[in-house]
Amino acid sequence: MARHDVSRAVREAIDGSGTLYRWAAGQPGREIFHGRGETFGVALGPTRAVVRHARRGGLVARVLDDWYAGPPRFLRELGVSRHLAEAGVPTPAVLAGVAYLAGIGCRADVATARLDGQDLATLCSGLAAPEGEARAAVFRAVGRLVRRLHDAGYVHPDLQLRNVLVARSGAGPTAYLLDVDTCRRLARGREVARALNLGRFFRSWTKWNRPGGARLTGADREAFELGYRAGGAA
Repeated sequence: MARHDVSRAVREAIDGSGTLYRWAAGQPGREIFHGRGETFGVALGPTRAVVRHARRGGLVARVLDDWYAGPPRFLRELGVSRHLAEAGVPTPAVLAGVAYLAGIGCRADVATARLDGQDLATLCSGLAAPEGEARAAVFRAVGRLVRRLHDAGYVHPDLQLRNVLVARSGAGPTAYLLDVDTCRRLARGREVARALNLGRFFRSWTKWNRPGGARLTGADREAFELGYRAGGAA
């Protein structure tokens, strides 16, 4: 599956290297990002993209790693991404997904649009970390993002600093949600589910502070909570 503007480049990559991920890993001008395995920033034809190999997280990853039963996971990612975008939750557009048969299941590669920005952990630990009102604006934007996710009827089981990307411009920061294929719909007990999801986010916050001290502060959390309460308001 590929969006029209990248379909030819995806086909040529597979024909030349066997898999889209292998092709991306071999590109001389690639950028390398670390998360659940390496991902690669490359050009797919005229379009800037990030290519990753679909991998599981958590304890199940020790057993199944990159193997999935049923339809390719990127089909769900595409559906969730579109639904969230319609609800005002910015996410990188899915450009392409390639499934490779593996027994009764499959393995897959996914390409998403490359966004100019940094994940929240990197942004706040770098030498040019925002300060003052610029910093507060970032955390308000992240708070609004998470509130919109919850108001859209979803939670993100892996809601953590690395899965929020912040792009800054003259118009102010925009927060994007990453790895949305893991998002699931809220069922009963919506308020409880929201609270648990926020708890997951703040545990990531605490874990990130542990090795280097309080790089994320009480003022940051206040700004986040202000943005969360504001919800869809700017």
